[in-house]
Amino acid sequence: MKLAAVIGFFCIAVLVPSFAQSTSQSPGPQQAIDAYHMDQPKLSAFQQDLLSNQKAFLDAMKRGDSAYVSNAIANDFVLIGPNGDSAGKGDLLENATPPKENQKAPLFYEFKVIQLADNAGIVTYDVVRPAHIERYQHLSDTWVKENGQWKLKFQQTTLNLWSAHDL
Repeated sequence: MKLAAVIGFFCIAVLVPSFAQSTSQSPGPQQAIDAYHMDQPKLSAFQQDLLSNQKAFLDAMKRGDSAYVSNAIANDFVLIGPNGDSAGKGDLLENATPPKENQKAPLFYEFKVIQLADNAGIVTYDVVRPAHIERYQHLSDTWVKENGQWKLKFQQTTLNLWSAHDL
């Protein structure tokens, strides 16, 4: 389904500007075309809270704020990596480092929040990791609120197989 959406977007992105240019009555420079953005669904207060927490966590990971990251991860945290291996809190903390000079930071997008209970939810999202062989990934993070604070309990990473070895 995502492939169909990408193909549809590509067709619109290529055909609309071509049509607009061929039907333009003024011979001047090509005018910019406003992009069409689909309406985002309204988020509940729970979803907004969990999504804000998720984005703050990812920002702390990108900044290398290991104190924030350590506080946000539950002690019994479990990670399932793209190859199926499991890891724990310490392994995720090792990845809380700022990008090296001339290294592009990962790009996170397509966030979705699923509420499991009043104090638990899952955030799914996609990531592009530039210059990484496993560049395109889908992640699912399970959060539980303990003593009024969100704690990351579980994370699973899945490769987008169509691009797993895209160089």
